[in-house]
Parts: sequence; structure tokens; C-alpha cells
Amino acid sequence: MKFSIVIPTWEQYGFGLIFLEQLLQSIKTQTLKDFEIIISDHSVSNEIKNLVFKFPYLNIVYVKNKNLRGNSPANLNNGLSLAKGEIIKIMFQDDFFVNNNSLEMIKNYFDNNSCHWVVNGCCHTTDGVNLDRYMIPSWNDKILDSVNTIISPSVLSIKNSEISFFDENLTMLMDCDYYYTLFKKHGLPIVLSEHLIANRIHNYQISSMYTKDINEEINLVKNKNYEFRK
Repeated sequence: MKFSIVIPTWEQYGFGLIFLEQLLQSIKTQTLKDFEIIISDHSVSNEIKNLVFKFPYLNIVYVKNKNLRGNSPANLNNGLSLAKGEIIKIMFQDDFFVNNNSLEMIKNYFDNNSCHWVVNGCCHTTDGVNLDRYMIPSWNDKILDSVNTIISPSVLSIKNSEISFFDENLTMLMDCDYYYTLFKKHGLPIVLSEHLIANRIHNYQISSMYTKDINEEINLVKNKNYEFRK
């Protein structure tokens, strides 16, 4: 199997089901069909589980994850641990593919380049229809200062070998810390400039609801990565 598409899910205040259905529809239209979909569900209800039955033609592995409910990196890690594909494509449930050839292009980049991780271009949406703020990910040396020019993990694909897991003590910097971990282990990512996915901006995303002092997480990741402070 070529791809494992890992999707951590939760209710998202009633919008999770709507968002996930649009994501699954965008997976359904992919030209490359050699994939499994891993849904690790932190929901209390069975709405997302029931949605899976509307897509019997997709190879979906659904798991109700009761462990550390509400901890986003823990739910994502659970999905990563179940992946069987050669390449893991992370997708948050509120994002979706905007190009039917997305998986095909990502596959070709892995096949034609010696790399462990690939990040692709993206755009943004507030309504799931209109797309704007197109961007291409780039590396920067201030990533552990929360200067995130790669953007969300939905732009990320990784080889399913020597898997690194997200730090479950982090929220806002879970992605920056993870990118730095990949950089230390495997070097810079291959950047795929095509805009393949849409990041959805809404009031119930984790970053919009974060109320703590982000400097606490910045200090945590810098203390963990001593060489970054030099």
C-alpha cells in the first residue's frame, strides 16, 4: 500500500462531521487509489463513526480513541501508530485536498527524490468554497520561536519508517517542534510548490481557542532542543 492518510477527529462543536465529509469527498476523487484512511476519533458521540458507512468504497480504518481525549497530538500519534502505507499523509479533519492529483504528485516526489519528508503548497478558506492566501512552505531557523513558515501538518507527508511522534505536552507548537525533530533526523524537507490542500480558518480550530501564554511552550521546546539555544 502506498499511502496512509491519517486523520485525527473530534466533534469540533458540531462542525467536525461537516468538515470531515468534505475531506473524505476530496479523497474520493483522487486519481491515485492505493491508500488507506486512518481515522482516530476523539469524539464522544458516534456521528463520525456513522459517517464512515457513507463511504464504503474507501478503505477506512476507524478507531474510537478514548485515550487522552482532547489532546490533539495524542490523537494524531494514535493514527500514526496504525499506519501501514509506505507514505503517511497527515490531514486535519477541517482541511481538504483541492487538487485531484495531490496524492499522485506527492508519490512522484518521493519516488524521484531521496527524502524522508515532503511539504506541499496550500491555500486557505473560511467557507470551504472560496480559496485565497496561496503559499509555498519554507524552512526558517526561528521555527522553535513559533515562526511557522511551513504551516499546519496537513501539508506534511513522511516516509513510514523511523517514525517520530508528536510531543503530547504541546498544543500551539506541536507542529513546529515536530518539523524541527524531522529536520534534526533527516535534514531539510523537499518542497512541492503545487498548492494541493486547503487549510480551513474557523473559530473552533485549536489555534483560535488557545488561551495560554505561548511563551511557555516556546521555552519548553527550546529546553528540549538544547542546540537551538546556542
